[in-house]
Amino acid sequence: MKNVHGSTAACALGLALMTPVAGAQEGSAVYEWPSTAWHLYGGLGLGAADGKFGDVLQKPLQWDLQIAKQTGSGKWRFGGGLQFGSMEPAEDPNIDPDKVDQWLAPDLEWARLETFVSVTRVFNPSGTLRPYVQGRLGIERIHPRSELFWVQPPPEDLEPGDSPTKSTNGIGFTVQAGFERSLGKTLSLDVAAFGTYYKTGDYDMSPLGLPSVNSGTEWGGRLGLAWRPYTPRPLDAPQKALLLDAEGKPLPLPPPDADRDAWGVPRSWGWATAEMFAINWGASMVNEYVREANFNQISPRSFWANFEEGFTYDDNKFRTNQLVHPMNGAMYFNAARANGIDFWGSSGMAIAGAFIWECCGETHPMSFNDMVSTGIGGIARGEVMHRISSLILDNTKRGWGRAGQEAGAFLMSPIRGFNRVVSGDVSEVKGNPVHPYDYRPDFQLFIRAGGRVIGEGESISENTQKYGFLEWVLSYGDAWDPENRRPYDRFDVTTQSNFGDKTRVGRLLIRGDLWSKLVAEDHSLSLQQDFDYIDNEAFEYGGQSLGPTLVSRFDLSDTMTLMARTQAYFILLGAVNSDLSFLAEVANQERIREYDYGPGAGGSLELYFLRKNFPLLVARYRGSYIDVSNGSIYNNVTADIGLSSTHGVQQAQVKLEIPVFRNLAVGADASMFFRRSHYDFAGSGVPPEIGEGRRTVTQRNPEARVFLTWSYSH
Repeated sequence: MKNVHGSTAACALGLALMTPVAGAQEGSAVYEWPSTAWHLYGGLGLGAADGKFGDVLQKPLQWDLQIAKQTGSGKWRFGGGLQFGSMEPAEDPNIDPDKVDQWLAPDLEWARLETFVSVTRVFNPSGTLRPYVQGRLGIERIHPRSELFWVQPPPEDLEPGDSPTKSTNGIGFTVQAGFERSLGKTLSLDVAAFGTYYKTGDYDMSPLGLPSVNSGTEWGGRLGLAWRPYTPRPLDAPQKALLLDAEGKPLPLPPPDADRDAWGVPRSWGWATAEMFAINWGASMVNEYVREANFNQISPRSFWANFEEGFTYDDNKFRTNQLVHPMNGAMYFNAARANGIDFWGSSGMAIAGAFIWECCGETHPMSFNDMVSTGIGGIARGEVMHRISSLILDNTKRGWGRAGQEAGAFLMSPIRGFNRVVSGDVSEVKGNPVHPYDYRPDFQLFIRAGGRVIGEGESISENTQKYGFLEWVLSYGDAWDPENRRPYDRFDVTTQSNFGDKTRVGRLLIRGDLWSKLVAEDHSLSLQQDFDYIDNEAFEYGGQSLGPTLVSRFDLSDTMTLMARTQAYFILLGAVNSDLSFLAEVANQERIREYDYGPGAGGSLELYFLRKNFPLLVARYRGSYIDVSNGSIYNNVTADIGLSSTHGVQQAQVKLEIPVFRNLAVGADASMFFRRSHYDFAGSGVPPEIGEGRRTVTQRNPEARVFLTWSYSH
């Protein structure tokens, strides 16, 4: 009877949502303009400058993003935003002629970052042409990039990426008058003229032989776009009542449709895009005001400079590139997921967010390796975060138990948690998704705690280091389910925290099916996405890979099963520690990178001996080949050295676990990391002490762990 009630409620809800209302678009789901609609803006402005700053700077160019909410009448909008602007050095400043060439270098503009609140009066708010007047009050920060203004002598504790120039803060006021011209139901052209006055603290111009400056004015024109979203009509009380059974208890939510996802979240590309931009520009604010970094004085000028230079490689730390950046990509991904968009659409948002940051979020050249780790790695991390947050959530709960679950889901997927707070879903009691794979499918969770010993050399007793660790492994979904084969309906994720090692997160591995098919009762074929991150004192290995995988099972007895997973994969971009990575060609190098980058290929085999679905014995082997594209390849035209390298990486593990009481088990494993690297030296510039020829370097790291395991199956 429960399924019958659920189907009836879904049909009734669908009919209710399709009922025509005034202003609805015929033949589509019901949409309406809320009386307090949100508006998003983006635009490019340019003009002229005056005032004390204007005596030495010229040609202001700016990019702004705004958000505002209108009142019920539509005549007033209240909001805020960010403006990223810059000015160039004046063409004929009264400065020391010996410094003119350096002063006029094209990449040495002065950035003006404005964080503002706005009030807008709109005339003819319901018309196609909507004139308006806007007032803005902003916090100003002016920050030069010119080497002339580097702090001398540089601070001893100046970290790579920190700014060597000082900034000055102040306040500003802008009046902007223009009009919006509708281009469609949601999009409008925004044309305006503006005038800005700002007052800051004194900025020392003595490097130019000029007195300090502390104020300026700018004026000019602005061209942009304004967007206001159609919003799916919220359910009213009678419609919500259809989601309750005869006793008033929540029924499962209707299946997803073209307008809402399985959790009832309205699909909105506009809000997803807005949150993606908010993540990027929020990072710019942190970099500018908290980190005082030297790569965030962004403006349309820096955007264009990055496009002209194209993609390069960077010199960030291994943890930053291989762990933190994929987390950023996961945030972009979940900006879409949390706004009702499916896996593939959210994947596009992860890649778009990564590109926008690379081109327009920093002044450093665009990084190819970041596009891969942030965009592709963000897809894997983002979908896992979304699925795990769904495991935690339960719309039917109340009280402190509900609060704890919502907090846990928030920590797992912050963008989704934020949206649930804003929408009211965080406290509304209603049903959960009808499909278990949208909510809580079959899964196994293993939590292991113990100690690990790792060495370097032929024996684990050589160069031995001892650490504690905490590991959790989630096996999600059923490889033998014939129907549920969507992306990431089945995945495995392993996270290991190390205690006493150089990094707290020592391991993060994800294996997720993008496509799968049950080719026989006991054989499942899939296209698997892999995310690898291993970082410890002994070695570093990471990357994004993709390849076909066959999972098979063989019944050995009534209680024993052998499961095998065989995979071949292509490495989109792998990273591994190297002996000669300091030779990497890196744009704007600020530190020495300790690892190489390159594409490659490999294969893996995993065997699981299961007793009543518990893995008693596990054996794994994974072999990878990386052809270095950036790192230990160096072409110095003056020395005529050609150095190429390849890395063969092998990883093997054998693990034994024995249940001792209910969900508890004791276990131990032994593993090996082995790297064989080949370096080819050639050219007239090779130092005599090295000599031309092929060099081979090997690295061997045996490791052993003992641990206690707690397991849970659903």
